[in-house]
Amino acid sequence: MAGWDAQVAELEAEFPGWHVWRSSAGRWWATRTGAVLRREDLGTGRVMTMDADDMNALRNQLLSQAKLDHGLPGAQAVARGATGSGC
Repeated sequence: MAGWDAQVAELEAEFPGWHVWRSSAGRWWATRTGAVLRREDLGTGRVMTMDADDMNALRNQLLSQAKLDHGLPGAQAVARGATGSGC
């Protein structure tokens, strides 16, 4: 298994616009980068920060957020501006 840093980098590369880390308690966390959005601006089901027991559970949550993001008008423009990648 890859080290924690490599696994964090893997998730961040897979999900631009998210900062990922593993806490000292062993939980996996991700938070959106860029502008902070109000709850009402996020839309139903979208979150700013999430946590999970392991890397795969966090990946599944990030996949769910990505699906929700693609369904909102303007969400891709916000994501591009947050990451600067244009992807």
